[in-house]
Amino acid sequence: MSAIDLVILGILTEGPRSAYEIQKDVDAHHFPRWAEISVPSVYRKLPHLRDKGFLTSQQVQGERVEKAVYSITAAGQAELRRLLLHQAQQAVPLRFAFNGMIANLNKVSHQEALELLDSLHITLLASAQENQALAAAYPDLPLVGRTIFDQQQRLYEALLQWLEDFQAQFTEQEP
Repeated sequence: MSAIDLVILGILTEGPRSAYEIQKDVDAHHFPRWAEISVPSVYRKLPHLRDKGFLTSQQVQGERVEKAVYSITAAGQAELRRLLLHQAQQAVPLRFAFNGMIANLNKVSHQEALELLDSLHITLLASAQENQALAAAYPDLPLVGRTIFDQQQRLYEALLQWLEDFQAQFTEQEP
């Protein structure tokens, strides 16, 4: 099960779409920012979901070329519900790429480590500000979309508080 399966099936519950329209919906909702989803994965996943019987496709004439328009099947609706329940019951791993840097701070000088921590602090602040700007740019999102911005903002705030606490402890540590 992957996030892309959930996203595609969820989008198609709203109505039939071409791969391009699904990809545009993925971009418009900023799914790649919150989940492991890429534009190429949309195009690769659609035939796979169709072959499993979760989608149907119909060739229609576009402006210049023929294109496939996908629709969700009853089996796809059932799969969406199964995936939603499965996801709700999974452990939530919190993996941050910067933890590799944190785990190796004792491998560089104390001063270099402090500079790295300052750099991480600046990066987290910038990410939090970007999240706030995106949330402000999309004020009409439904609650389920707005709450993801809120979730991200709260995580940034928690990470910033954690980092400030760690920086204070690390600064006091003997070099």
